[in-house]
Amino acid sequence: MEPVARLEHVTYTYPERQSPALRDATLALRPAEVVLVIGGSGSGKSTLLRALCGLVPHFHGGTFSGHAVIAGLDTRTTDPRDLAEHVGMVFQDPENQAVMVSVERELAFGLENLGLAGPAISRLVEESLLSLGLSRLRHAELATLSGGELQKVALAAVLAMQPQLLLLDEPTSQLDPVSSEDLLAAVRRLSEDTGSTIVLAEHRIERCLYLATRVLYMEDGAILQDTDPQSFAAWAARGRRELLPPVARLFAGRLNGAASAEDLVALPMTVKDARRRLALAGSDVLASAATREPGPTASASAAVTTEGAGPSSRGMFRRRPMAAVEVRRLTAGYPPDRPVLDEVDLALWPGDLVAIMGENGAGKSTLVRHFNGMARPLTGKVLLTGTEVTSMSVAEAARTCAFLGQNPGAYFVRDSVADELDFSFSTLGIPPAEAEATRSMLVSDLDLGALLGRDPRDLSGGERTRVALAIVSCGDPAVVVLDEPTRGMDPAHKNDLAALLRRWAGAGRCVVVVTHDVEFAARTADRVVVLGDGGILADAPVREALHGSLFFSTQINRLLRRDLPGALTEDDVVWTAL
Repeated sequence: MEPVARLEHVTYTYPERQSPALRDATLALRPAEVVLVIGGSGSGKSTLLRALCGLVPHFHGGTFSGHAVIAGLDTRTTDPRDLAEHVGMVFQDPENQAVMVSVERELAFGLENLGLAGPAISRLVEESLLSLGLSRLRHAELATLSGGELQKVALAAVLAMQPQLLLLDEPTSQLDPVSSEDLLAAVRRLSEDTGSTIVLAEHRIERCLYLATRVLYMEDGAILQDTDPQSFAAWAARGRRELLPPVARLFAGRLNGAASAEDLVALPMTVKDARRRLALAGSDVLASAATREPGPTASASAAVTTEGAGPSSRGMFRRRPMAAVEVRRLTAGYPPDRPVLDEVDLALWPGDLVAIMGENGAGKSTLVRHFNGMARPLTGKVLLTGTEVTSMSVAEAARTCAFLGQNPGAYFVRDSVADELDFSFSTLGIPPAEAEATRSMLVSDLDLGALLGRDPRDLSGGERTRVALAIVSCGDPAVVVLDEPTRGMDPAHKNDLAALLRRWAGAGRCVVVVTHDVEFAARTADRVVVLGDGGILADAPVREALHGSLFFSTQINRLLRRDLPGALTEDDVVWTAL
């Protein structure tokens, strides 16, 4: 069968870069394959996808050698407009992909450019809206959508064109668990029903490894592994366990380094597979872990309330009498639409490490944008360290509450990472000696040493997030708010980020993370606030909030919630029989 696409010894270097972003990449993609591309931030995943749609080298320039052939067309000699008839791509930053004003017009735009007749366009737009649950947003303006909703619109626009080759760069990074399942189900249907080939670059491996027919693992621009999912899992279990889904890590831990090839090939990819394995082994082979080092999932305690300085679930922070952020009867939204939040009360304390969760469009970003005055209440008030935010200057609010939004590129105003940090310190008026000490700490904590001379706009999604976090943290703020910080971030850097946020909270800083990454929340947060239906549905310690949830729960909890209540990660579990 003729490949849909093939790369032959492709090496590519971006302009003004010394090292290739792709190194001798060779592969052939067959019809109906679902190919999962895995690798660290900056490993070449996005560049591989760009090479498969002709953006490399047509749009980015640079130095290109080898051949990329899509549907029989050589990308170097074919106009990208002609390639667009065969290949579609959804980028890491869907906000940069939109070209029209409304959802319906955005979905129709690509079909109109393909020259389809009006009735065919209407039918395909309708089907795409239905496939991703977007019918209620048909007439909505793109500027009013949440990041996750915009991500679904970007995918629906590409799905409507039914490409032979569909390229997805971090497509679930801003989606809640239910929306992620819907999206991946739609992608799987497209592959099975039309024979389209799907290439999916993702860091949240637990969401999509089970549906892949093939896995590519990349490092430093090279494809190091090109194999089936079970063989990949067996390889990762021998030294790259952070690349495995939590249930696979759990069973890999049982093997304790003495695994045979047969044991490793049998690692479960899903909760369903793991439950079947446990049924065969017997329910008494697992027990709750012994006392662990203090951490976000080490113990549960009473919920933090909005009255008084309630105890942290870790119980290790010196409480202050004043809330870091206090929200009083906040009503917020975008008139003339119905308010997104209706008379919400919430208090966040120094030393809190809080995850704010909820479905796409529930008002998570709207809520946190009020913390430093980026948004103004319709009614109610927000106090920041005891002062009403609306009475503070922009500079004062920004120094007190640092905010990292969903689009880290919006924070870049200089041509190198080092210049960005220097500019931030200068703008905040930080004395040179203090600035140098803080700069060294941030560079170390966020692994920025190799990026200081780079233009931040040229970095991968995860690298841009780390740089932007360093920029907003230069002033040693009392409150740090991060909106989807793990977007585009690989597992190793996610673990590093979790450790950093715990250190910040341990030092008395209030840290707030808006996230759909349940596994990250379980490993990082002390407290979880779940938004929905215009208000707060849950506000409790992490174990209490995530245990037993239908969707906002971890793989380990879904597997063991009846046998080991409260277990959220594989670190909470020990094998009693090896």
